[in-house]
Amino acid sequence: MSLQISTLAQLLHARADASPNGVAIRTKGNGSWEDRTWAQVRDRADRIAAGLLTAMDLEDNDVVGLLGQTSEAWVTCDFAALSVGLQTVPIYASLHPEEVGYAHVDTGIKLVIVDDASQLEKIRTMRKGFTFFETDYSADQLVLQHVIVIDPTGIDPADDWESLADVEARGKEKLDELREEMTRRREAASPDQTATYTYTSGTTGPPKAVIQTHDNHLAMARAAEKSALLDDDMRAGGLFLFLPLAHSFGRLIQFSAPYMDLPLIISAVATLADDARETRPGFFPAAPRVYEKMKSKIETTVAGSPPARQKIFGWALGVGRQTVPFRTQGKELPLLLKLQYAVADKVVLSKLRALLGMDRTKALLSGSAPLDAEVHTFFLALGLDLIEAYGLTETCPGLTSNLPGDMKVGTVGKALPGVELKIANDREILAKGPNITQGYLNRPDATGDAFDDEGWFHTGDEGSIDADGFLKITGRKKELIKTSGGKYVAPAKIEGSLKLLPIIQEAVVIGDTKNYCTALISIDPEELEEWAKQQGIAPSQDAPEVAKAIEAHVAKVNGDLASFETIKYWSLVPEPLSVDNGFLTASLKVKRNVVHDAYADLIEDMYDGKKK
Repeated sequence: MSLQISTLAQLLHARADASPNGVAIRTKGNGSWEDRTWAQVRDRADRIAAGLLTAMDLEDNDVVGLLGQTSEAWVTCDFAALSVGLQTVPIYASLHPEEVGYAHVDTGIKLVIVDDASQLEKIRTMRKGFTFFETDYSADQLVLQHVIVIDPTGIDPADDWESLADVEARGKEKLDELREEMTRRREAASPDQTATYTYTSGTTGPPKAVIQTHDNHLAMARAAEKSALLDDDMRAGGLFLFLPLAHSFGRLIQFSAPYMDLPLIISAVATLADDARETRPGFFPAAPRVYEKMKSKIETTVAGSPPARQKIFGWALGVGRQTVPFRTQGKELPLLLKLQYAVADKVVLSKLRALLGMDRTKALLSGSAPLDAEVHTFFLALGLDLIEAYGLTETCPGLTSNLPGDMKVGTVGKALPGVELKIANDREILAKGPNITQGYLNRPDATGDAFDDEGWFHTGDEGSIDADGFLKITGRKKELIKTSGGKYVAPAKIEGSLKLLPIIQEAVVIGDTKNYCTALISIDPEELEEWAKQQGIAPSQDAPEVAKAIEAHVAKVNGDLASFETIKYWSLVPEPLSVDNGFLTASLKVKRNVVHDAYADLIEDMYDGKKK
């Protein structure tokens, strides 16, 4: 049952009024899973909101930062701030002090809520001043006045922070006298008012704060309900949430849960597999890399099993693959295939789904990067409705989605309700809709570049729409490689195919202004450990067996590419690409320029004849 509301400020309270005893959050505490009702979450959010308003002088629309990992406390604090008309800025926990500082200066954060001691240290560091993208920022450019710590373990008492527990306790004492003011603030919020600023990746320059209104996010929740992307059948299992809430993908799940009375299952990357098995979610959203790793794990396990079991798995998966063309179109299976599938499902596929914790998962959603068709088909063959969707931070975050019974592998689906799409003459995907941002904070030039005179938002992605309305992404305009022969290469699809070899963590295709394409490849240490164990060799990326496996995989990938797209040479970089070493953004996108600069010598070697 959805809600008739117009702002995120009303969202939690309206849901608690309508479904006070419904499960709002399922979280693991003291070794077991615990449920919180909507009434309990609302009451705690009210206490926190009252505590925030008594922490310092906060006017309507003042800005609050949230720096930390996805957690019950994070979600509740966000709802608390929004419910009293404050604007929130979610910040990735993986960011460095200067990146955190930039977000504070850019958005004017007055109060910040942080996870723990490590995040508090970032705040203390950036408050001394910092340099970001060759620009110096002094301490007096920060307007931050108050810091709240969710988990103060190990932090010495000081006058520059207070604990969330103390905030909540103070809020409980002041709640009655503040109730009228809190209600006024909640009712004063308007649909077109800014609710939150969410940052884009910033792969080539300072990240941009995307202005997201209350209506932008609610429009997305309405579209998710109207399209049946989310539905009541997911209530028992809930919406699995391990995605960072500084990403709009995670925020869609956070806001859709109360909008549709669906529980949030709070998880984390480190415990993802165990949490899924224990909670058996109804809806599972993730980036493609998660599905690639799940597929790899299954295949690795099967490869280590007795030959007879391998054969049975291969047969069952083959039968599952035969069902895909029918299931993706919502068609009945032919009788013989139906009988075969019933056996395959009973003997193998249903057991695999149960092992994954997905025996009651209505849908899995892949977004934020291209999903390889082979990975997609693998999950469909297992009997899981993995659907690929598409959108950007600027679209909060959806534009299109495949749906169970209405999908085409290799596409990102049809436009969501309320969204209009158009393909420009240069193949760029243009969009309009109530979920699309007004623009970027403090970046009028970038806003002007993103919208044309007719109000179309320019996504920066290239694509095509087929006769049935399915959108296919063909490349990112700014990432397109133009070879010296004048051919355009979309690196993302090649990199995605290269990463299907489990030991490859990241791949970066090179070739701009060159006469052929090459690739820099980083190795996944965990996957290498498992793979090496099966091969009976030491887990070293320098092992000849590793080079042989990569060479064979590159040849396989090349077989599906046009001649000008093929990878002629490749080189291994010495360490995995990560956020910590500066090669990935907080949303795990490769910083191509940084990689190119750091490994210029390796790249040069692949073009100056030193490679065989």
